Amino acid sequence: EPPTEQIMRAAACLAFVLAACASDPGQRDAQDACPNLAATPTNATLSRIPAAHASDDPTTVRLCQEGATPPDQLENPWDLHCEVASGPSAAIDESAPAPSRLRVVEWNIKFGTELTRVGDLLATHPILSLADVLLLVEVDRGCNRSGKVDVSRELGARLGMEWVFGVEFIEHSQGGCEEGNAILSRHALFNPVHRFHNVGKIERGGLHSPYDWALDADEPRTGRRSFLGADLRFGKGLLHVVSAHLENRSNAEERGGQISEIVQLLGELPRKAACVAGDFNVFPNIGEAVIDQSLFDSLSGACFVNPHADMPDAERRTRPNLNYQIDFTYLRAVQIIERGVVNDLPDVPSDHYPVWVDIAPR
Repeated sequence: EPPTEQIMRAAACLAFVLAACASDPGQRDAQDACPNLAATPTNATLSRIPAAHASDDPTTVRLCQEGATPPDQLENPWDLHCEVASGPSAAIDESAPAPSRLRVVEWNIKFGTELTRVGDLLATHPILSLADVLLLVEVDRGCNRSGKVDVSRELGARLGMEWVFGVEFIEHSQGGCEEGNAILSRHALFNPVHRFHNVGKIERGGLHSPYDWALDADEPRTGRRSFLGADLRFGKGLLHVVSAHLENRSNAEERGGQISEIVQLLGELPRKAACVAGDFNVFPNIGEAVIDQSLFDSLSGACFVNPHADMPDAERRTRPNLNYQIDFTYLRAVQIIERGVVNDLPDVPSDHYPVWVDIAPR
């Protein structure tokens, strides 16, 4: 064939090879493995988060109908009926162009017991201060140990973010306050969803859990583990983010079942582009056999990828002085730009390190 056509064909082949090498193999394989993954509806309804309990005194106005009633006085101490608290920010314009890049940070903040230092770190750290979305675990509302404040609201005000909070437990050792998960964002949040997990070997009145916290001598609680999700506009579509806290008093099968409930919710919505992040409470030392492989398999089987999986061992540990990764950020149908774990802090105000990832739309 003519030399010009040979050059053009060679250039096309080179472009194809470079494009394939530039993309993350894990992402590409996960996408190809799920050709029938339900797409997010183009006409999905967007309901902006309301100002729900955004100015209430968290020590007197409870989100759950059961309030501070002790577990032994309830017909079923697992069966909570709770509202979601949320605070939209007047500074955030929901009609503004959707972001084309996001930094997502997941962090177990240990209830906010060192709230001022947590806020300082999120406001000034060179990586964390650039977060667009915060997925927080172990967040207090009205608890003695964290100053009896609404931790989500305090952080939202400090950082200029809007916020959503969902209960997992009423903490009776802390004055009957509420503890759960939170989502904070510099962009408008829509369609909050909150669900209690219903997986476990123990049964109470048709409900299931791996552990009965109502009977715990040190931390008596009503409720069960839960997860919290919300939509935000991203690129030309929607991204659904989930803040999750899996049960630590559980086995690998039960933790896998809790993850499956989150994946099921995403299928019901449906949402294709998604982030599931949180404290998964898996405890193997890095480099050792992973007993929670079924949990990770259920995520990869639903086209999720772990952007931190190929990092050097020392760089992906998420607990101070411990050699394992317990906090994860799994992503689906997005482009992963960069990622890391902020585990070089000399004095972290929690027993977990923050995990972060930069993403762009596919």
